[in-house]
Amino acid sequence: MKISASAAKITAGTPLVARPDPSHTTWSRLEPLPTSDDVSESLQARVADPLWMLARQWQFNEFQGEDAGSPISAMLEMAGLPVTTLQHNTGAVAALALPPGASPVEAHVEHEQVLPVHPKLNAQAGQQLMRMLRAASLGTTVQALLDKYPATLAAPDDPVADTAGFVWNALLNQRAIDALALSGDLKDLGGSRPALEAFASDRGVPAGQIKAYCDLMERWALWLGELALDGTTPGASAYWEPQRLEYSFSLGAQGEGAPVRLLADEYTDGRLDWHTYTLGAATGAPAGPSDAFSVIPARPPMPATAHYLGMPADRYWEFEDGRVNFGMLGAAKSDLARLAVLEYALVFGNDWFVLPLTLPANALYRTTTFTVLDNFGIELPIPPAEWNMYEMSLAAGAPVERLSNTLYLCPKLDTLEGPPLEHVLMMRDEMANLVWGIEKRVQGTSGEPIDRKFESTRLSTTQTLRPPPDVSPVAGGALLQYRLQTPVAANWVPFLPVRKAGATPANWAIQLQRAVVTHYYQVTESRLSDPRNAGYSEFIARLRGNSFVETTPVQGGADNQLQGFMFHPRGSLLRLDPGAAVANDYLRVEEEEVPRDGIELKRSFNYARDAQGRGLLWIGRSKVTGRGEGSSGLKFDVVSRGKV
Repeated sequence: MKISASAAKITAGTPLVARPDPSHTTWSRLEPLPTSDDVSESLQARVADPLWMLARQWQFNEFQGEDAGSPISAMLEMAGLPVTTLQHNTGAVAALALPPGASPVEAHVEHEQVLPVHPKLNAQAGQQLMRMLRAASLGTTVQALLDKYPATLAAPDDPVADTAGFVWNALLNQRAIDALALSGDLKDLGGSRPALEAFASDRGVPAGQIKAYCDLMERWALWLGELALDGTTPGASAYWEPQRLEYSFSLGAQGEGAPVRLLADEYTDGRLDWHTYTLGAATGAPAGPSDAFSVIPARPPMPATAHYLGMPADRYWEFEDGRVNFGMLGAAKSDLARLAVLEYALVFGNDWFVLPLTLPANALYRTTTFTVLDNFGIELPIPPAEWNMYEMSLAAGAPVERLSNTLYLCPKLDTLEGPPLEHVLMMRDEMANLVWGIEKRVQGTSGEPIDRKFESTRLSTTQTLRPPPDVSPVAGGALLQYRLQTPVAANWVPFLPVRKAGATPANWAIQLQRAVVTHYYQVTESRLSDPRNAGYSEFIARLRGNSFVETTPVQGGADNQLQGFMFHPRGSLLRLDPGAAVANDYLRVEEEEVPRDGIELKRSFNYARDAQGRGLLWIGRSKVTGRGEGSSGLKFDVVSRGKV
């Protein structure tokens, strides 16, 4: 039945009421009210008869037209701010410029010395020069360089434990050129060609071959400089925080007002992305000339419907991708996250659009203008959203009006990580009430990793010492045996709780300080010289010959002498300053950095290619979650029953 608007006394107050303009700015939605954890029943869409199918189509509004427009074009303008500097958070290191085409930030932050800590690689770099000289018919000049710059690979203290060190010592020691020493002398020449020619003459190079010799040395020096990113000081990178066992740095960008800072206080996993940083401003820093730029697409981008695997079809009666079964995703009334995912996938999944836009990486971006044109010719300005999936967190005191709704387009770096040169597991031992740093792998004398567990077995505390010949053992053994403490493996380094500097009785903040486990052994000379104790005597000599084992003065009488042996870490991850004596080097770690799950620390070679295709090799560190609690078996004042 038709009803006349005039008969019903309905009048249009405005022309828009009588004939409204089409628009897509109105919404309507149906809120599901699940009564069961299983949603498969409602998603099965069982077929009863054709009339039922028409009714279902009507229920899903497939017969109803929408007074809405579809976006066909967009006018977009982005304000960009390039990241130009790498800075140390405490100012201990001068700011490093990051021009376009610079090496990735990961490589700059992580890299540490390579050739000084890897004698094998240093000798192999010298062998590369030897091959280049022989290929250029300059083989007669090799011996002069070998005599002046012999590569030294020290013999290991324990060849059985450090087999790689023993092998490379036999193969390369004094048989290759020391690349580090030679390159240092070449750098001292300052790039002067006459000085390089004088260097060649001093090495006995014939006058007719000096030019070819100098050209080859320059090529080799260039190759060596690109072989690896080498640090300038021993130990970790300047951005490594030993108390936190992680990297800490910031990136700088100069915009309007105070310089912008991207703070990365907890960089641990070797992968930098936008969520690694917290956005802030340099307090008290003077404002400089702004490096901001604008990005306006040459052609307006065309919006395209967003798609993902398993996305429901636009129409109800259409075959869909069977790889995703939303019916198997059970959702109770309290499962808000699952309900939100289901609602997005089933109801609003086809309401999202993407705009292709090319932007330079390593810069901060904000949307300044965003206008959408639909197929009805209506231009709709889109204001900045109050939330953003990729919006950066703001540091305390950051100017919200200037830094909110900011996106950092972080450069992508795919890194190949080699086997760990050093691997340390830190875990809590509730029975001993200690934290242990367990060295699993460390670098040997050649730079190649060695298994510390095997070496610890060689330095074990289960050696047998035969009694003197004039002392007869107790028949049947002692009924009770007393031990001051049970033995601990040599590669287990304890960390003891100490009061943090500046802590008050009301605020008992503590740190974990590296300590040692002291083992006392019988070192009476008459007993060590007993042929029956030859293995034990060799064991004591092995302990005294290790650089990471500290000894105490011999105590006791002439017939019963004892000496203490303290096992320090052999690697560098548990060291504060690898250049200092290990006995005077004490590392303190924040107590909260070792959770109940523990942590794993690694030093590894990393290889990547930058945006220009250059190969980059460096040594970096990483920290990941550990394997849980453990037990060292350490006990004190143990009384056990002997054999009867």
